[in-house]
Amino acid sequence: MPLFEIVGVTSTDMTYFVGFGIFTAEKENNFILVLQMLLKLLNSKSDMRKVVVTDRDTTLMNVVATVLPETTAILCYFMLIKMLESSASLTAEGNRRI
Repeated sequence: MPLFEIVGVTSTDMTYFVGFGIFTAEKENNFILVLQMLLKLLNSKSDMRKVVVTDRDTTLMNVVATVLPETTAILCYFMLIKMLESSASLTAEGNRRI
């Protein structure tokens, strides 16, 4: 069962726990429900930050665009490095075969 963790980051680079959701499947409806509940728990919409960092889950990125239209979804630095390393190793393997 997928776990959807919501964390925040302070100006001093400290992370803090905001909430979580446990899903039976990573479907749009599940992400929408958790994000809508998060918005209800915040004192005001102005408390919601303007950037959301995600992994490469297109479903989550689409939901962020729908539920939080003023928020920008960006890719996690760690995930970006993993994708680049994977791509570079595939390119290197392809060059060896020539």
